[in-house]
Amino acid sequence: MKADIFFFITTIAVVIFTILGICISVYIIQILKNIKRASDRLEQSIESTFDHADALSQTIKESFLFNLLFGKKAKKHTTK
Repeated sequence: MKADIFFFITTIAVVIFTILGICISVYIIQILKNIKRASDRLEQSIESTFDHADALSQTIKESFLFNLLFGKKAKKHTTK
């Protein structure tokens, strides 16, 4: 009689813990998917920012004012 009650309670506990484990696993999977999506968006944004920064840098280097202020200096040749 006591063994039957023990196995009944154990079975109910196993079922409850299994259901809880499945629910927690589903939530963890959803959280991980959201983190993956966010990291992908962040990566795209960073790549886009680097592309814009490179284009801006190139535009500035090609501008007249930049070349006027920071243009290449001619090397002086010294003869002995």
